[in-house]
Amino acid sequence: MPYGNYTEMISRPVEEEGFSDYMTEAWYKMLRTANRTKRVYDVDPYVEVYQFRENLYGLLTHVLDSGGLVWMWLILGPEKAMLIDTSFGVGDLKGLVDEITGGMPLIVANTHCSPDHSYGNCQFDRCYSHQLQAPDMEWKQDEGIRRYLTDDDGKPIWVTFDPADFVPFRRYEFVGVPDGYRFDLGQGYEVELVNIPGHQPGHSAYLDRQGRFLIGGDAFPIGGLTGGSDFHADARHARDAFQGSWLPSEDSMRKCTTLRDALLRLARRLDEFDSIFCGHGVQDLNSHLVLDMIETCNQIIANPDEYDGTQGERRLKKIRGGGYMPFYPNGV
Repeated sequence: MPYGNYTEMISRPVEEEGFSDYMTEAWYKMLRTANRTKRVYDVDPYVEVYQFRENLYGLLTHVLDSGGLVWMWLILGPEKAMLIDTSFGVGDLKGLVDEITGGMPLIVANTHCSPDHSYGNCQFDRCYSHQLQAPDMEWKQDEGIRRYLTDDDGKPIWVTFDPADFVPFRRYEFVGVPDGYRFDLGQGYEVELVNIPGHQPGHSAYLDRQGRFLIGGDAFPIGGLTGGSDFHADARHARDAFQGSWLPSEDSMRKCTTLRDALLRLARRLDEFDSIFCGHGVQDLNSHLVLDMIETCNQIIANPDEYDGTQGERRLKKIRGGGYMPFYPNGV
């Protein structure tokens, strides 16, 4: 059973405790009602497919524990394809990717191990990410990871879907790689892992220099949450026994300062890419957003008690040029 009427999900603005994102709502409305590349394949009706570049596809689906939206990204190289992130694992994602690529050999990688980015890994044999993700990725290889999405009667809590459409859990090989590792898609076409900690210690972006774009995951708006708290800050995760991390909230790799330093390193490479594609929100952002995010990080570090809104326990600081940077008081 698919999610039903997609338009029902775009009529509600993102609004919570003083935080409204009407621009993102308007962008999604335009994309999902008027984009000529939009396609929903019979093999996986849970995913909307959009073509952003000749060889770059965005795969859009719902966040099953909030009703929001999350992106997966598919790059077609000369000899191999690369899928970045796998969402929750409802629907036949592998079948969908095979249909888009014509059955090309596939490399699967994750930006990080949050459920909306990695719980679909179990339908693939091998998945890659930064080596700091290894403890959490291994810990979350458990058949109970998606149990919190349904109530005691097995009915979905937040988003309408058929639990029978979950790909059955099975273990996969996780391969942790270092910062700068390059994935070869054939004939010299490489995609580089770029570690951008802060949201999670091993959070990674993927740089495609040939296509001149960066797949940024949740390091960029609106998902650019820096660390702190205990990641059980809202009701939807109270039932989730696998939402935490092996690193404590106060670890330096989960700080706004750490994110700022990683963005400073990335800023030295702005001549290598023009656009940023994120895990959530508006897409195809100008690469110079990196500089505005550095400025916002510096403002948070200088005065964490000065912010522009709240979202639960999170504080929100406006980023010049668009979006907000969420942070916890103990994550600076």
